[in-house]
Amino acid sequence: MSSKLIKLPVISFRKIASPYDEEGAKTYIAVLNVRDIPEEFEEWRTLNPRDPKTTSGVAKKIFATLESDPDSFFFRNRGITLIAEKTSFDNQKNILEIEMADKSRNGLLDGGHTFRVIREFVGNLPEEEIKDLNAYVKLEILEGITDPDVVVNIVESRNTSTQVKEQSLEELRGHYEAIKKVLAGKPYADRIAYKEFELSDEGSAKDIDIKEILSYLVCFDVEEFGHDNHPIKAYSTRTSVVDHFKKHKDRMTKYIPLLPVILELRDTIYLELPEAYNNRGGKFGKLTGVTEVSNRRMEKVSLPFIEKESTYRIPSGFIYPVLSGFRNLIQCTSDKCIWKTDPAKFFEDLKDELASRVGEQALEFRNPNKLGKDKATWRACYDSVELALLRRNV
Repeated sequence: MSSKLIKLPVISFRKIASPYDEEGAKTYIAVLNVRDIPEEFEEWRTLNPRDPKTTSGVAKKIFATLESDPDSFFFRNRGITLIAEKTSFDNQKNILEIEMADKSRNGLLDGGHTFRVIREFVGNLPEEEIKDLNAYVKLEILEGITDPDVVVNIVESRNTSTQVKEQSLEELRGHYEAIKKVLAGKPYADRIAYKEFELSDEGSAKDIDIKEILSYLVCFDVEEFGHDNHPIKAYSTRTSVVDHFKKHKDRMTKYIPLLPVILELRDTIYLELPEAYNNRGGKFGKLTGVTEVSNRRMEKVSLPFIEKESTYRIPSGFIYPVLSGFRNLIQCTSDKCIWKTDPAKFFEDLKDELASRVGEQALEFRNPNKLGKDKATWRACYDSVELALLRRNV
């Protein structure tokens, strides 16, 4: 993308002297009327690790101040911070020029809620009220910071009003690019939120969390988990999968090409597990935690990875042990992972047995969460797949 020059009128502008000026890292402070906050900033919000919601508690407080006490807004609001490629100021016309060059290092890094609320507030005002608006905001500009790691560290440190989740920082570091590339073109690709509060182009919240995607991927890490060590944390602690991916990123990268099939297998297990259990004489809808939606006039469960729907709501504690058992089907070298055999076909042959094993455990525990954390359940599913492989000499 070519560089963008944004011009805006300001009330005041000054450079803040610091020991880093000689290194090219400069800081400026500008004060401007909120009506002059440019809409072009919206295009430069990639650095902000959160996609701010104007319905959040923070946003509502900002709205309230603008509506009821605009004169004090400058003192009550922390303002907006951005990193720019270059900054210049015309002190005769009081016009500030901000040049943006690269979205990976330039743009809004803090104050996303303030920006969104101001734009929405001003946009809903009649023109005559906009002219008389007496609310001001501080704009802090950092210039000459080009090291990507330094940019990420600044973003992490500045976003302290609400804890920034590690998944958002990983997105900013570009660590999910391989996943995006592998899933590009899939019907669900645009529904995946790689950072917290991420919105679609239509303004709705994206409904597939990257932590969910990573949790399925971690289930197949054969170099970390084996016969006696199972990835129960993939089910029990979603935040841990982000840490796992971050810690073992170089190794986990070779598993990413398998991800489309892993996701399809997950949804296929969800879709077919009920019928498979019923085939063995059970009543899946009677298991604790399972809801048959067709009997309760509820919406069917969407399975985005295979574009189908299920008439059952199934606790994830039923799904993860079954899915994880199929890591038996993965063969890895130092730089590549492949399937030993087609997992979809293998599940088709084995699903009745796996459903029976999970169902037996569900009847015993009568608690889906305990089931999902039970090592014996994970081992039983793993052993079933392992034994089937041996029998087939795969």
